[in-house]
Amino acid sequence: MPKNSTVGGDDAPGITAAVAACGSNSTILFSGNETYNLLTPLSFTSLSGVKFSFEGNISLSQNITEIQAAVNNTKIYPGHWITIKGSDVTFSGSKSQDGGWFLAHGQQWWSAGNQIARPHWFTFSVTGLVIEDLKILKPIAWVFSIKGSNVTMTNTYIDARSDDAFPFNTDGVDLSGNNVLIDGFECHNGDDMVNVSPDATNITVRNVLATGTHGIAVSCSSGTAGNYLFEDIVVRDSLFGARFKGSLGTTCNLSNVTWRNFEIHNTSYPIHFIENYVDQEKGAAGMNASVAAFADAFSWENITGSASTTLKDGSCITDPCWSYTEGTYSPNAPLANVSDLFSGESLNKAVYMMCNDQAHCMNFHFADINLTTAVSF
Repeated sequence: MPKNSTVGGDDAPGITAAVAACGSNSTILFSGNETYNLLTPLSFTSLSGVKFSFEGNISLSQNITEIQAAVNNTKIYPGHWITIKGSDVTFSGSKSQDGGWFLAHGQQWWSAGNQIARPHWFTFSVTGLVIEDLKILKPIAWVFSIKGSNVTMTNTYIDARSDDAFPFNTDGVDLSGNNVLIDGFECHNGDDMVNVSPDATNITVRNVLATGTHGIAVSCSSGTAGNYLFEDIVVRDSLFGARFKGSLGTTCNLSNVTWRNFEIHNTSYPIHFIENYVDQEKGAAGMNASVAAFADAFSWENITGSASTTLKDGSCITDPCWSYTEGTYSPNAPLANVSDLFSGESLNKAVYMMCNDQAHCMNFHFADINLTTAVSF
């Protein structure tokens, strides 16, 4: 597809026209050695059998106020910059290192500390979705939201590493689809590499390298779901590794969740399980702390590595930090310092777990856990 805009102009109208003209069972090819300017959002809500092949690059505007104006315009911005709905859709990036990049120029947002009217990149609600070989550079904030069913996502690369400021909310994948395979994912960011939540079922995430992450995470505030497998994962220099967060004052039912074959290094909380997570921006006011998620048949297997010497990262801008966790072991513990081992603010730990009560945490399984704490004693 040739560029239709003038130099610096908006290619979104031309892309929209091309998709409409080609119709179902077509391929939309973004030519190599071209950069297409996506200055306004794209939304396709009834695609069938369409392949998007990105040999060229896609770029958002470098003008922050232009993007904010679009995000605040509900007539053109439905919640994500690229919205894809339908059946049998393929998003295919280039295998060339020079092509197929999605450029958001997030560094200038991070450097300015600007968290106002930030765009989400992609949302997919597709039956029969293939995402392959996509490369995302400096996303402003959230990258993928994936719903739908029968999804395969392979060889994905996200680089949200910042030169000078923390890249807030640069989540890799927020996943609530069914029958999903994510295989091969390198992610350098400042939030969850993946966050799986109901109504997601039958999820496999494997062969991942993550740095700066807030976790290979499962969250739950409502619904019934499960059958999640996370395996063959390397996490380095991060806040969380294998992570579960049940929302304070809400309930759900999750079963059959496994984190397996993890290497976790220099990470604040290599294994972290809590049932009292709260959105730090909203606080805990009005939350019923006696209500919690029901977690059944959770497993942590063959997890090795080391905790870090800090319990926070650059996202910690409040006191107490948003990621602060508390709680102690039994007051009758035989060792004088054993309660410190179980304190959320202790460096003498590599596994942190807080259940509401026994009924909410059933059939937990641990095998071959070899984690070194940051402080020896």
